[in-house]
Amino acid sequence: MARPSYRLLPNIALADIAFRASAASPGSLFETCAGALIDVMVDRRGLRRTVTRTLSIKAESTDGLLYDFLTQLIVTKDVDSLLFKTFAVTLSRDRRSLRCEMRGEPIDRERHRLRNDVKAVTMYMFGVKEEKGRWVATIVLDI
Repeated sequence: MARPSYRLLPNIALADIAFRASAASPGSLFETCAGALIDVMVDRRGLRRTVTRTLSIKAESTDGLLYDFLTQLIVTKDVDSLLFKTFAVTLSRDRRSLRCEMRGEPIDRERHRLRNDVKAVTMYMFGVKEEKGRWVATIVLDI
């Protein structure tokens, strides 16, 4: 089984950061996208797993579910000053709801190597699809 992965996409937009993620399963894809989002914001290696949060989300589509999931991670960063290091996502069969256990810690501006302040997930180029037996997502983040 190939490992989940993501890569940054250069020259997509001036005030944005884009990435394309892939994984063997939809749940793993959501975890990979969450990790990529956090990696854009902070060096995740410096995060500890001192806080556990569980997130449950429902949406009308798989695309909408991923969009809402990533948006909720940004909101949690902005409102609760929390960043997460690990994600364990369980998707429903129809991929319209998820439950995610996340572990991380409060932002520590002295200790964490902060990178970009992500403001939002954009709809530009956004999408989830199955491609040659792998699940792939393209995400553009507004910074």
